Amino acid sequence: MKMRYLPLVFTALSALLCASCAREADADATQAALQRRVSSWIEVHYPDAVPSGNGIYILEDTPGTGAEWDPEASLIAYVIETRRTTDGSVSTTGDEALAKQMGSWTQTGYYGPTYWYVEQGSCYEGVIESLEGMRVGGRRKVLIPSWLLTYKHYASTQGYLDHASSDASDMLLEFSLEDQRENLIDRQIDLLTDFSARWMGGVDSTYYNGKDGDRFGFYFSRLRTNPLEDAAMPSDTTVYINYTGRRLDGTVFDTNVADTAKVYGIYSASKTYEPVLINWAADYGDITMTTSKNTPVSGFQMALWQMAPGEKAITAFYSALGYGSSGSGASIPSYQPISFIIDLVEQP
Repeated sequence: MKMRYLPLVFTALSALLCASCAREADADATQAALQRRVSSWIEVHYPDAVPSGNGIYILEDTPGTGAEWDPEASLIAYVIETRRTTDGSVSTTGDEALAKQMGSWTQTGYYGPTYWYVEQGSCYEGVIESLEGMRVGGRRKVLIPSWLLTYKHYASTQGYLDHASSDASDMLLEFSLEDQRENLIDRQIDLLTDFSARWMGGVDSTYYNGKDGDRFGFYFSRLRTNPLEDAAMPSDTTVYINYTGRRLDGTVFDTNVADTAKVYGIYSASKTYEPVLINWAADYGDITMTTSKNTPVSGFQMALWQMAPGEKAITAFYSALGYGSSGSGASIPSYQPISFIIDLVEQP
């Protein structure tokens, strides 16, 4: 009786095998079409270019004079990049001159180095390959085919290879390699140290994070000391402040002082410029702003905690005490250290 079912079993297996072969054939046809598209574009625009490694094309290359890119020692590449489609349209850029040329530049927008986290599963394979052989200070323009713009393709030896769809876009990537680091903290520490030396009298960091037993990440310096004899404030005290927020490149991204906003080109007639109410607390982490009791970033709270009525101070801190990995709008990218000048003033 069991023998009667064998033809049915073989038929089912054959159907599965045929379906699998059909899918593979479709994928191969799609891949071939994508490769023809790339080859045609190269033939028209850069006929002398040849693919390197897994298939990116280095179209222009200006060597740098700094340290050679070392993926074994560095996981973070800091780059100023512009991404285009193959018709030349810019999808994103960190190049300030190009942004001005395009008319997309804004007063508070961030233009400068961003990071690539160069690790399996965290960065496109084609982007990783574009760094090979570069030195810090170098510039490149590369064409990255669509099938190399996937995280899964990089892990293909584990069986995760995905074919790109026929309507996927190839990418023109222009970038300069500005720096390379082992992690996302060291560069911030260097930037903060330089900022302190230039604008804060060279004060040392006073925040202990536990990294290699060092204190780092928070800098504070008084610009005007407390003129009052009794500076103690109960936890239920209400005080008022003026403030100005800057990136470490000097760009002012926020202020409640009208004249400062006008000087730095960020004045808005729809905004109210007046001292901001601060709700004091028994611990710095409980300090809030305005009657709505909004919670400022931790570095801002820590700076207020150091101050007394009548004082003015400057603070700078790394991203973990600021806007962290998410950043804040177009003004503050992820993992960006920032600075504030804070002035405790009389009630308006």
